[in-house]
Amino acid sequence: MRILFLHPLGWGGEYPMLVEFRRNGYEVCVLEERREGMSAKRMSADHFLEPGDGMRTLWYHPGRGTERVFTFPVDRFFRNTFDGRNLGHRMWVIREAVRTFAPDVVYCTDGFSYAVPAGLLKRFGLLPTPLIASYIGGDILDCSHMGYGRRRTPQLNWLMRTSIRHIDKLRALCDSLARALLKDGADPARISLIPIQIGAAREVYEEVYAQRALASTEVRDRLGIPRNARVLVTLSDNYVSKGIQDLARAWPGVLAAYPDAWWILAGPENPWMAEGIFPLLDASVGRGRVRLTGRLRGRETYAHLAAADLNVNPTLCEGLNMVTVDAAAVGTPTVCSDAAGIADWVLRHDCGLVYAAGDVPALERAVIDALAQRERLAAWGARCRGMIADFTAESVFLRLADLFARTLHSARLPESRGGNG
Repeated sequence: MRILFLHPLGWGGEYPMLVEFRRNGYEVCVLEERREGMSAKRMSADHFLEPGDGMRTLWYHPGRGTERVFTFPVDRFFRNTFDGRNLGHRMWVIREAVRTFAPDVVYCTDGFSYAVPAGLLKRFGLLPTPLIASYIGGDILDCSHMGYGRRRTPQLNWLMRTSIRHIDKLRALCDSLARALLKDGADPARISLIPIQIGAAREVYEEVYAQRALASTEVRDRLGIPRNARVLVTLSDNYVSKGIQDLARAWPGVLAAYPDAWWILAGPENPWMAEGIFPLLDASVGRGRVRLTGRLRGRETYAHLAAADLNVNPTLCEGLNMVTVDAAAVGTPTVCSDAAGIADWVLRHDCGLVYAAGDVPALERAVIDALAQRERLAAWGARCRGMIADFTAESVFLRLADLFARTLHSARLPESRGGNG
């Protein structure tokens, strides 16, 4: 089977999945945009990101091409709604890529930037190839007042709902995104629930889990946290939508219940921290029991999650939230808001607590309750590792491959019936 991936760089973790498809004998082709180092409007290559990866690629410059004379009216009409991009030009380039590669199926990494133009091509009968799109969160959710997703104007509603109605199969990363698709008029029979894969090889998580006690000691010693203290961790980009300010509001109550509690506040120092998080702490109990780590990478990320008794995910609006999966993989349970898609896994595996997003008293109670019994924390930690089976690269690949095969089979059924008629 030949698969054309549209804009796989739209999500940083997509390339390993393309490699997995190549390793299993699939022909992988790519359409990707590029501005630097482009002397012409298009550039063909026999590889994508690594020499020898065998992924034929059509690179294109989104600001070049004489065809833009023809696409200008559409580009101009939808420019604001389409995030300043050229919708008509992108439709043109997608059609060109389909003609170039003649794929069996076309796959969009996200449900907006390429799924909308590809879906419109379907709508107007200009893309006969079966089309699949993945919905990851910010492409379909409207939490624009928090800086996440897109504000749903009437024009954007039309673009999203028209494309969703004409895309052959819709991949939702979690139940909450499937519900968002249904709200936008998707046919339930066309929705498949397939999460994304964990960010490292499973062996990395297993190593950290096996050395969890050592990782905890090393991280706590380095941060100046007593080894026997109650410790919670948050790990995010610390934007408004991540809800860290809610935990800052709940933190005085947690400290009142557990004077030995500490908070590892991990992730990059976003400007929102100085604006909306630190002032809350400074006006109440201060930051004496809070330790900042800055951006973490690789094994250090998982070691810091393993060093905590409890991961807290107070997000206000999100797609899946893979940090909770990373924490589960190293045996750390989670208190999670119901705004994150991963909340359904937490409930299914009974490995933490879920509360209503934005309800600070409920968050405070959940954290206090979770930290109350170390034995229950340990039991949650053991159970939460069961969710990892859904997120391994092997599992995700098999489910995606099955989705592609079913989509292609469904598309060929009308052809075979027509031939028999």
